[in-house]
Amino acid sequence: MKEPCFRCKRPTYFNDKVGPLKDGSLFHKGCFKCWICGTRLSLKTYHNNRNDTQDLEVYCASHVPTPGPHDPIPHRSNLLFSPKTKGEYPHNMMRPTGPV
Repeated sequence: MKEPCFRCKRPTYFNDKVGPLKDGSLFHKGCFKCWICGTRLSLKTYHNNRNDTQDLEVYCASHVPTPGPHDPIPHRSNLLFSPKTKGEYPHNMMRPTGPV
C-alpha cells in the first residue's frame, strides 16, 4: 500500500513524492506548499511551527509562526547539557557524574 500524502490523504508514488520530512510525513510535489499563502516549497525552503509540536503543517519563511513576546520558550532538553552551554545549574538539573 502506498503511503498517503499528509495534505490530501491520497496515495503518494515514488516519482511524485516529497519526503519523508523530519516528522515522517510525505507530500505530493503539488501539495508541498505553504499552508498560509500556497507558495511551492522544497526540502530546503520549508519550515515547521517550532512553537507548537502538534502543528505538523509546513510554512514558507514569511509565514512560519513566531512566538509572541510572552510565550514560553519551547522545551529543548537536548541543549541543557550541551558542551557549548556554560553556567550554573540547580543541583537537581545537573548531569549525574557517576557512582558516588
